[in-house]
Amino acid sequence: MKQVVIALGALAMLCAVAGHAQSDEPAAAAAAVVAAAKVPTAAQALAAWQDFRAEPLARLDRTPAFLDFIRDSGQVHMVLNNALLAWMYQPMDDALKATLYAAFLGGNMAAQLDTRESDDSDDVAGMAAALDAYTQVRNAHPDFQVPLFERLATARAEQRLAAAVNDIEAADTSSP
Repeated sequence: MKQVVIALGALAMLCAVAGHAQSDEPAAAAAAVVAAAKVPTAAQALAAWQDFRAEPLARLDRTPAFLDFIRDSGQVHMVLNNALLAWMYQPMDDALKATLYAAFLGGNMAAQLDTRESDDSDDVAGMAAALDAYTQVRNAHPDFQVPLFERLATARAEQRLAAAVNDIEAADTSSP
């Protein structure tokens, strides 16, 4: 299977437990508690996401709050599909790549929090958010193009974004 499953919350918890089990140091345990206390709340993550979403090229500084929440809260779960995220491996400016990827993750997170279902990714919402950011990137950088985003923008204009995302994911899982 070409999908990479990332249970962000479970991974963070396992790392914290493993680190605590290997250390008899009270300071290490105290540091783990302090680190856990710094995980943004869902409300903080959503507020940061909304700030970023409004101006993705200018507000990359807001991404740590929602990315930390995704990674450490255990309240969202994402399955990253290789075919859907293949654009990440294309040569492009790092800031633009970070903007698009943060938009994908933030949109996915917001959709899960909105539906209160953290048992599965919402790649359609993630790609819709990434397409919104892509539109802003293209407005600022007219020569910048990503073929997958162009295809998905056409699909969205034809009101078939969900089907297009599902087709891309299905093609990835059917490959050997």
